[in-house]
Amino acid sequence: MKIAVLGAGSVGCYLGGLLMAGGADVTLIGRARFASLIARHGLTLTHFSRPALTLRSVNFQTGYDSLRAADVILLCTKSQDTAEAAALIAQYGPPDVQVISFQNGIRNPQTLQSILPGASIIPGIVPFNVTSSGPGAFHCGTAGNLTTGQGVNPAVLAAFKAAGASIDVDPDIAAAQWAKMIVNLNNALNALSGGTLREGLAQRDYRRALALCVEEGLGVARANGIEPSSFNGRSPAQLLKTLRFPNWLYGLVMQLIVKIDAKARSSMLDDLEAGRVSEIDYLQGEIVARAKTAGIAAPHNAKILDMTKDAFASGISPKMTGTQILEVLMR
Repeated sequence: MKIAVLGAGSVGCYLGGLLMAGGADVTLIGRARFASLIARHGLTLTHFSRPALTLRSVNFQTGYDSLRAADVILLCTKSQDTAEAAALIAQYGPPDVQVISFQNGIRNPQTLQSILPGASIIPGIVPFNVTSSGPGAFHCGTAGNLTTGQGVNPAVLAAFKAAGASIDVDPDIAAAQWAKMIVNLNNALNALSGGTLREGLAQRDYRRALALCVEEGLGVARANGIEPSSFNGRSPAQLLKTLRFPNWLYGLVMQLIVKIDAKARSSMLDDLEAGRVSEIDYLQGEIVARAKTAGIAAPHNAKILDMTKDAFASGISPKMTGTQILEVLMR
């Protein structure tokens, strides 16, 4: 079985590397910069609680011909690039190929199916944070099991498990995707604060601001007929309770339950600092749009949406404290 990873950036390289380590035949497809770095330095995967893994023989392509022979394609592009990626798969890939959408947001599987009617589209969830940590090196800074919808090629599951990566199959993947999207509302707050995830979450006002966004997102999901399930073993409702703990109690939770590397940051902050396009329209933007569809308002997420777009327009994080973010939301 041949697997192609389309959109081999930080997440794509990490997932592709795990599959290679598990014995799979994998081709990474991405930008020339990553191809050059990995050709020179190999592909190194690091994890906050596991030993590093380096792969020296990596098939990294910048063209799309290898899609022709793919049995399974892992799609790891940004959500705003989904339609373009689907058009490439339609042009180069087999019409009945299996595409696993390991992307943020909830719209991507529907977009893919509309452009690839004969393909098997499987929603997927990457629960952990991955950032570039050096030439050809990618670091996983948070915990969690990969999750997919039903019907994934068994060889994909076997390769991930052989590499030591836990992967679950969820029959109600849509509810899990909503849960992840609601939890990922933190990405924008991290971009606004400009620090690490731990530094933000250590501030009670930051957590209070995030709780307002999460609570609003949960209400929007329910207004759209969705009851979010869980993400990393916790539901958005449980997350709300934790976010509202006083600092001393939240500190204990961080030590005992929440597995976040001290240097971990959101990919949105990385995108901001690198001058890339934001995925905010698929997070806070999705909440605001779905609220409108349901005939309700989502003012807290709307304010975060506007502030984040302003930050990306300026090309720099405003480095707001949790108190400053909360004050904007409470106006």
